[in-house]
Amino acid sequence: MGLFRPAIAGFTIYYVGLQGYLVYHLKTAPPSNVQPNWSDGSNVMFHSGIEPKPMMEKATPESREPMVQAVLSLYQSKPSLGALEFYAPDATVEDPCFLFKGKSEIAAAWYNMVKFIPLSETLSYTVDHSEDWVRITVNQKYHLRGIGLDINLPSVVYLTLRQTDEGKEIIINHTDEWYGKPLLEKSNHFGFELTGTMARAFRRVHGWIVTRYSCAPNVREL
Repeated sequence: MGLFRPAIAGFTIYYVGLQGYLVYHLKTAPPSNVQPNWSDGSNVMFHSGIEPKPMMEKATPESREPMVQAVLSLYQSKPSLGALEFYAPDATVEDPCFLFKGKSEIAAAWYNMVKFIPLSETLSYTVDHSEDWVRITVNQKYHLRGIGLDINLPSVVYLTLRQTDEGKEIIINHTDEWYGKPLLEKSNHFGFELTGTMARAFRRVHGWIVTRYSCAPNVREL
């Protein structure tokens, strides 16, 4: 017990400090400047945690439009199993606070969000395409349940894609950068790698905790 309380206190101070640094990062960090180009694969991006397979055939903006609209419907607090079909079984979804792994956690996250944000409106969005990833720049207006507060949150969403054996593109990595600011990562904190590593570890813990209860239908069968 002699060391337990100081350890808990030290961990708490570190955790609060790291979350405070996250707020500072969102306010002061320069926006990401990853420019989509059809000739560039996702290997130019540090967002992609999974190596995509080579594309069998070239996708087009038109062929990806159903996927883009499905992702936007999730941001609009309109989750559906149809929208979730665009995610690979081993997909990840990550934002500055959470990291979700696997389709079951991803489904739980989107369905649980409706309990706290019943209304969400897409004010504007643009879409840019590259060989195996998509960038959606979106400005979303969220209405928080209970307190009647509306929050406008611009963000840049990167979708890293993989093609199935049937030729369908699915999402293997979904990264949401609030205000267009890069996530706290080991790769973008040279000299302070532990900060980025711990930030991602806490995102994973947060994601695991909030998806222990799921409002998603048939989430275990996804």
